[in-house]
Amino acid sequence: MFKKSMALILTLLILATSELVLAEEMAREGSISFRSSWITSVTALPMGKELLQLNYEGYGVTASDDEKGLLHNASAHVVGGLLIQKGIYENDSGLVCYTRPDGDQIFLTYKTSGTMGKGAKGSGTFVGGTGKFEGITGTLEFARYQLRPPSKEAGASFSLGKGTWKLPEKNKPNF
Repeated sequence: MFKKSMALILTLLILATSELVLAEEMAREGSISFRSSWITSVTALPMGKELLQLNYEGYGVTASDDEKGLLHNASAHVVGGLLIQKGIYENDSGLVCYTRPDGDQIFLTYKTSGTMGKGAKGSGTFVGGTGKFEGITGTLEFARYQLRPPSKEAGASFSLGKGTWKLPEKNKPNF
């Protein structure tokens, strides 16, 4: 009887404290500071001497300044495009799918403006995710720096940024 009572007490104690432990494992909102490195393949459609449409797809890696950061050690897939007029663009936009080490994904739309061969400044909006990050919202600001291309078919860049994010309230069961 004593063993059964102790087992019951131990089980109740574990169940009572498990929600506290789970709540501490992951924040529901926070700030982010990150750096990303990118390699992209580019398709160009020249339209005379002053207009150029660029579409690109690329892959990258992201690290946060904090090892527990939202995008720390995430891989990334980007698809985007822009219209360049006389070397300047104000309409670079696309979507990034970040895949975290645990397999959950976070989706971001972005817009940038800049000058070809130089950097760009942009903003992004978290528009959703999978797993723990379903319903994520937030924004970020970033600067993108162009690097010398590794080949004629590829582009290279890195980005530095900061932002905030928030997860929706957990659904509470009705008892």
